[in-house]
Amino acid sequence: MNKKYVIGVPSEVRVINNLDRNVVNNPEVAAIIKHGGAPILIPTRNPELMVQYIDLIDGLLLPGGPDVAPQFYGEEPVPLLGDTDRLLDQSSIELTKLAIERHKPIFAICRGMQVVNVALGGTLYQDMGSQREKPVLQHYQKAPMDQGTHTISINADSYLAQIIGHDDKVYVNSHHHEAIKAVSSQLKISALAKDGIIEGVESLDDDLIVGVQWHPEAMFKTDEKQDALFANFMKRVGKFAKAD
Repeated sequence: MNKKYVIGVPSEVRVINNLDRNVVNNPEVAAIIKHGGAPILIPTRNPELMVQYIDLIDGLLLPGGPDVAPQFYGEEPVPLLGDTDRLLDQSSIELTKLAIERHKPIFAICRGMQVVNVALGGTLYQDMGSQREKPVLQHYQKAPMDQGTHTISINADSYLAQIIGHDDKVYVNSHHHEAIKAVSSQLKISALAKDGIIEGVESLDDDLIVGVQWHPEAMFKTDEKQDALFANFMKRVGKFAKAD
């Protein structure tokens, strides 16, 4: 029997509008299972417990979700900031830092990519439509999420290009109003939208971290490029696990 690497997925237990919500990211779970992984769902309102979970997992998938509270990158909230939960953010940031410290590969999706950037000292646009001087594309699409609606340009020398190819006409889906503003010094940009919004980041010198601003979990069943991101994640997990 082949070993199945264990992938931690924050289950996003969060309090929004004073209501407890337990979110299981079923599409991400399905993609992990398809590529031979064993998902473990991590509750996220007890940041002090994250150190207990990190040794149980071989890799970390950070999914989408609500906005990141600006207190974690030194700003006050603007009027168009969405729902936030400080304990969810603390848990996700702590998981990110522990995974990097212990060389557990990370695949970060949408909010997850923003969390990685903040955990490593970067900042965000709380609402890119009102905070950027230049107009932005429709990043909160009105089409079904299994359909790409805007294109991205992938840097030719990026690790992302090795996964899905160097192409400036890759269509991705989009469901966010926050975006990376100042990129962490520990990350580099791998993809941009035509309006300049950062669509991908990755580690500077290795393949420990891959982050995308779109939602490949909603497209992997019908799009080979999106499926390749999950296949690559499990490949990275295996490589780092064997190295340890």
